[in-house]
Amino acid sequence: MMKKIRLIAVDMDGTLLNHEGKLTERTVKAAKAAMEKGAKFVLSSGRMPGALRAFAGEIGVNAPCVCFNGGAVVDVFTGEVYYKTPVPLDLAKDIAREAESMNLYIHAFVGGGYIAPVYNEKTAAYERLTTVKATVVNGKVSEHMTEAPMKVLILDTPEGVEKVLPVLQEKFMGRAAIMRSQKHLIECVDKNTSKAGALEHLIHVLGIDKEETLSFGDGQNDLEMLKWSSESYVMDNASDAVKYASDRFKIAPSNREDGVAQVIEQLISEGRIGE
Repeated sequence: MMKKIRLIAVDMDGTLLNHEGKLTERTVKAAKAAMEKGAKFVLSSGRMPGALRAFAGEIGVNAPCVCFNGGAVVDVFTGEVYYKTPVPLDLAKDIAREAESMNLYIHAFVGGGYIAPVYNEKTAAYERLTTVKATVVNGKVSEHMTEAPMKVLILDTPEGVEKVLPVLQEKFMGRAAIMRSQKHLIECVDKNTSKAGALEHLIHVLGIDKEETLSFGDGQNDLEMLKWSSESYVMDNASDAVKYASDRFKIAPSNREDGVAQVIEQLISEGRIGE
């Protein structure tokens, strides 16, 4: 007999959030219903804690959040850090310098926020997305990092990301985990960082078995989490490369159709979620 699901880990952009980057009433209701049944609801995102706090509050999450693509597990309400894998400073500077040599626009996530080289439309768009203001250094990010960042983020066009991603992955192979999180974003984190690693740590904190876990995602940066969890749903809006990365992945309706909510509602009706 299958164990009941006691932890639900959900990616944010392209998964839990709709195409406008918002939580719908149906999604919030489904998340609350799962928690009422006894499941832990974990936001698992590339975002920093400050960019998750409002969503976590709207849902009323009952577990710490996985932030920075697994770089940290944080209670976004109290600030308590359960787990942390920053990028070593020397490596972060190397990544930043390489990106700068390619004329790429980057952010480095330090001190609870992030630094940007200049203020431009990319900065403004990221501030709108995260609701967190950048610290603009008016210079090279590589020269203004004084502590190990949680991640280095590259922001470009989808076409630009397609071109430079394999170059950076080859350059830093074995040193850093470099992946695409959205069409226009490349995440650069410590080689040992993944959403799966963060969740493995979290289930021990919460006293939950891996066989009791469920995850939802849509991006390349979700693959380790999706492969790790006992049951996995890829959103229909994901690329074929993600949807068919494993023959055990199930397909959820798209984020435009409240896909996460639909699956949770069905699992609750089957008595599969909770203690």
